[in-house]
Amino acid sequence: MSSETPATSAKDQATPRGGVIEYLLLIRNTAWQKEVSAAEIEKILDEFSAWVTRLKNEGTIKVAVPLVHRGKLLESKDVIVDGPFIESKEAIAGLIIFEAKNFEAAVELANSATCLKYGQTLELRPIATEEPERCALRANNQ
Repeated sequence: MSSETPATSAKDQATPRGGVIEYLLLIRNTAWQKEVSAAEIEKILDEFSAWVTRLKNEGTIKVAVPLVHRGKLLESKDVIVDGPFIESKEAIAGLIIFEAKNFEAAVELANSATCLKYGQTLELRPIATEEPERCALRANNQ
């Protein structure tokens, strides 16, 4: 038995539920609107809201929420650091949880997000059915 923990793929950890897998889409960049007029910001937000609403109505998106731009980072029980924590272009502006048949379909959906046209970036991750560390331990014990 190896003492090293092997890397496990997203495929190993994300098991389809009824033929679909849940994915997390993190929306990054809290400063995209810095050089944009108020009217243009409204137009961009309306366009994104329409995209989200359409996918919610289709049953694809389960959760879609913006996040407040400031927060606290808890490093341990007694250590709390005020945010922001990183460059605003890397800060998480919101999140979406949705379902797709496979990773390729999830990438296709993510690529259709209107926020990509305005400087935001997306991080896509399958939602694991159990902790990756548990999967690695099980793999080591086989």
